[in-house]
Amino acid sequence: MDIEIDARGLECPKPVVKTKEALKSGAGSFTILVDNEAARDNVSRFARSSGCEVDVREHEGGFLLSIVPVTASQATNVEVSCGTPWAGTVLFISKDDIGGGDRELGTTLMKAFLYAYAERGEPPAAVVLMNAGVRLATEDDETAAHIMRLEEQGAEVLVCGTCLDYYGLTEKLQVGRISNMYEIQSILVGAGRLVSL
Repeated sequence: MDIEIDARGLECPKPVVKTKEALKSGAGSFTILVDNEAARDNVSRFARSSGCEVDVREHEGGFLLSIVPVTASQATNVEVSCGTPWAGTVLFISKDDIGGGDRELGTTLMKAFLYAYAERGEPPAAVVLMNAGVRLATEDDETAAHIMRLEEQGAEVLVCGTCLDYYGLTEKLQVGRISNMYEIQSILVGAGRLVSL
């Protein structure tokens, strides 16, 4: 199968957007070439959530994804997460501390907030970690444990892949799954209630 979409070198969320455009065109099966694991996972997740079969294989230092749309009758049982409004609370965390004062106090407050939220027993629909907020799921075992408790209670934890790459923390992810800007913006815009820290 020839490479129809070359998404190597494209920043998040462009590989997902190109996949969406190809699906929307209704042209049928296609392939997309990406050059990193985050793009591979994001495109695969989006295509599957859109009711497609996805075959992934390594190709020239990257990944070649063959995407085959399934019939409408087959897609009726597919759970679509991208673009679906989140009726509950979405907790958006873009830094690893709370407030603008002393950093040590701010990190202590963030840890206490996440602990208290996990103790409530009423998890948010999603926890979205971006920018320095990704450190909460990677660097501090105690803080990651609080987020893990929220995940165990039913919260979906999404961690910005571009941010993990920027801070060199991809291999240190302890909780949640790597996401992309396309999915994150869909969740934030579709949130029933957005709490931002």
